[in-house]
Amino acid sequence: MNDRPRGLFFFLFLLISVLPLFSAGLWNHGLWTPDEPRVAEIGREMAVSGNWAVPTLNKRPFLEHPPFHYAAMAAVFRALGMSEGAARLPSAVFALGGVVTIFLVCLIQFGPRVGFLSAFVLATSVEYFRVGNWAVVDSALALFIYLALLCFWVAYSGQDRWRRLLFYSLCYVFCSLAFYTKGFIGVALPGVAVLVFLSFDRNLKEILRMHLWLGVLVFGALTLPWFLSLWHQGGDEFIKVFLLRNHLERFAGGSTGHNQPIYYYMTQLPAGFLPWSLMIVPAGVWLLRIRKEVEVSQKKALLFATCWFISGFALLSAASTKRILYLMPIFAPASILVGCYVDSMFDRPVTTWFDRFFAYLFGLVPLVVGVAAIPFLLYASRRYGLSMGPGALVGCGVFSFVIALLAFLGLWSLKRSGKRFWLFTGGSLVSLLLLALIVVVPLVDQQKSFVPFCNEVAAKVPPAAGLYVYQPDETIRGAIPFYSGRYLIEIETLDSLKAAMGRERSLYVIARDSRGRLGKEIESAGPFDLLAQKGMGEHRALVLYVLTSPLRLDQTHREAADH
Repeated sequence: MNDRPRGLFFFLFLLISVLPLFSAGLWNHGLWTPDEPRVAEIGREMAVSGNWAVPTLNKRPFLEHPPFHYAAMAAVFRALGMSEGAARLPSAVFALGGVVTIFLVCLIQFGPRVGFLSAFVLATSVEYFRVGNWAVVDSALALFIYLALLCFWVAYSGQDRWRRLLFYSLCYVFCSLAFYTKGFIGVALPGVAVLVFLSFDRNLKEILRMHLWLGVLVFGALTLPWFLSLWHQGGDEFIKVFLLRNHLERFAGGSTGHNQPIYYYMTQLPAGFLPWSLMIVPAGVWLLRIRKEVEVSQKKALLFATCWFISGFALLSAASTKRILYLMPIFAPASILVGCYVDSMFDRPVTTWFDRFFAYLFGLVPLVVGVAAIPFLLYASRRYGLSMGPGALVGCGVFSFVIALLAFLGLWSLKRSGKRFWLFTGGSLVSLLLLALIVVVPLVDQQKSFVPFCNEVAAKVPPAAGLYVYQPDETIRGAIPFYSGRYLIEIETLDSLKAAMGRERSLYVIARDSRGRLGKEIESAGPFDLLAQKGMGEHRALVLYVLTSPLRLDQTHREAADH
């Protein structure tokens, strides 16, 4: 098979394998905490207002991220209408684009089969798969970082002067787009990866040939209009909030963000890269074993992937704010290294005890899940009061049988053919992820969905009445306006609540309560009745209160004055 038809075959096979993973579950559940309600509402408000420069949440500026992903979401909303699936569609497209980009990276340097394997590893790693089906900005960030480093590699490994200039220019364009998605991390992470690679490759002179002045011009030309628009709409305050509070303070350990210790990612990376994190150790050993056997160009490519992974991990660990989805940009080099290792076993039986141990460990994961899926789901549905209908039960049974069968066939063929083992095991992984999308996600949505509560709000709160929210978080500031189209009047203190009670004849108050604390505070302020309540987990609930009667309120105030 010639290289071009072979590359096309593997590319089509990749699309057939992974496209369902980023499409089957987009429309079958509501927006989930902690991020989706906020991100989707920002996109909806941008679509409604037409203000493409300043993201807003509940009509208040939200300057945690630049507007690119929200603008993409707003464009989809205008084209397809407002829905959860439309909110997730940009993230899914960007995630699929990241998979294709890694295929192209490996196709150029290692061939189409390594390209397929590396892209498949990326697509089926747990956190990449989850984020690709979630309305968040990180899929877009990862894609633009992947594209920037792909362009760097094409430019660095090329000889033609004009071709190098073109791809270095494209690298700077994609770094600028990564900034537009999530700020300066989109520039810092590829920049550090390139610097570390050039240092280990002993070629720091390449920095002079990269035309960094051109990078400054490209970045300035693409980002300066947004900064000017930000300043025009909010002055120095908007610039300070974006640069200081949402960048410097988050990196250095301010009061915002998800502050975690420096070793946090040591435990989160293996969890987020499952099940392929089981292959990282043997892939690292294999890399040390073959480093003197591969040709120079492939040796440099493997060095580049290693430097990208290690430098990215170190930079993300140095930041004070940490979440597992922030690791998305370094899943790609990890996938490339694991994909190369898997390819080395594809045409031979897995004979060494070291490789066989990790292969058996890897193959047991889907086998155990396939056998235990139905008992576990039945237990979970009873434990949390979920309704698992006959359709879901049959679907779960079919998927469980397929997962267990493919995993068993893979383990049974391990000693005979590495190719059969990886094909069967890969099929079991895809079936496992489809089980999660098609059966498990709608089941869990019964607990996590905001839709039933928002429907009750729409039915019980008159359109002309003010809708207040007490001590709101970003989730409730996003979910209620997204589903109801009604903006919330935010109050933070009991004094503000009592002042509102003096102004409004009919007062409706929403809270996202934890262990009943906010409900008790609201009830202590006056004669409030509970109109609606929706459990959102074991200790959290959405509650809607109404001030029962102005006459009763006046009586309460008189009695308080008499005392």
